[in-house]
Amino acid sequence: MSVFQSAIRLPYLPLLAALLVACGEQRRPAEKPAAAPAVDSTARAPAPAPPDTVDASQTSFSFGGGRDTSFTLNGQRYRLLLRAETDSAKPLTAVSEGIVGEAFAADTATFAQTQLVRGYEGAQLITLLDPAGRQVFRRRLPKSAFFAVAGRDVVTVSEPQRPRFIGAHGPSQTLAFTIDIGVPGSDVSEQCVLLLGFDGNVKRLAISYASSFGAADCSPRLLPDGTVLTCQELIWPGGMSHLVKRESELIAAFMLSDTTLCTVYRYGAYKAVETSTGSPTEYEPLDDLASAGFAETQWVEKKSMRNSPNAFVINTRGQVRRAFRYEGYQGAIAHAVPRRYVWQTHSYYLLDEERGLYVLDKHNPTQGGEIRFKQMQRFRKPQRPQEVRFVIGTETRTFAFYVDPAKPTQLRYERIERRD
Repeated sequence: MSVFQSAIRLPYLPLLAALLVACGEQRRPAEKPAAAPAVDSTARAPAPAPPDTVDASQTSFSFGGGRDTSFTLNGQRYRLLLRAETDSAKPLTAVSEGIVGEAFAADTATFAQTQLVRGYEGAQLITLLDPAGRQVFRRRLPKSAFFAVAGRDVVTVSEPQRPRFIGAHGPSQTLAFTIDIGVPGSDVSEQCVLLLGFDGNVKRLAISYASSFGAADCSPRLLPDGTVLTCQELIWPGGMSHLVKRESELIAAFMLSDTTLCTVYRYGAYKAVETSTGSPTEYEPLDDLASAGFAETQWVEKKSMRNSPNAFVINTRGQVRRAFRYEGYQGAIAHAVPRRYVWQTHSYYLLDEERGLYVLDKHNPTQGGEIRFKQMQRFRKPQRPQEVRFVIGTETRTFAFYVDPAKPTQLRYERIERRD
């Protein structure tokens, strides 16, 4: 069967060409590769859609590598072998962009002048096996494959992590992975999304977040309709919609259902804080100089947007279904929207610990609204038989809420004492 040719618009054609050269396939010479996973195009009717089981209650912001796994397509189970390797016999150097510090200097005596840091060659390896255990493809991605989408200095000193599989889509013949790249011994990290065809060719390599500091509350996803959420954009065969907006920071992008998601922004920009001498101040280097000093910056709000909607329910093509104002997000390193899905009311409850809750109906996201604490009753025992109890916490406060499924916007609440 012929291999599906991706129709995704690629704005970085030179990067793709470089990837296809750098990431050449390696097949077992003694054995003919198995055919790519078949997609049945003769079926009279599409299979019934699986139930929508999305529950975006929990923030899924994780680090580290993946593991070998399998997936089922057209009733056949395929297996993925996911590896990472380092070659200490092949050193690499790069000029520090300010994040990687002297602990990784190529020469400590000249680092102040050259800013050169050193790492070693490495790669990620992805092997697809068919149901009979035969190799379909083996793809190797060296560190150089990531230079155009992630910080070259961070990639150079990083210790390669195994790819993490996030999904397969038969109609578009797409396999999706995330790959984490970080400075060893620090909390500085970046994440990429990799899309491979069933033939092993690279369809797209994109950034998910460029720094764990300020990363959005978002997990890359491959959706049932073939759309990929990278946490920077929505990509589908034939097009894309950018999630990042000018003069704003993306706070969150999480799925509400298989076909809708919620995005949250804050409007403004980071600006350097100057000292009396006119020079930006710097933090002390971290952890034995594993990272360089950061120029101190401060978030400056765009005042003209202070009362504008900053949260949006959108579909998988980026079209807005609902807009509202929400300011309850949290963030120390990564951002987070404290929330809970209550299946009995088929509603999401987003917490603003100063104001109350914002409610979104999963099946009809144009419905919902804000419920202030002053509109809720204080909880008094006993709990009523029909009430459902759910808890939402932040870094500073934890609340329990009680809701009658027949009345999803009428709640009682109590503040729970924390024992830190």
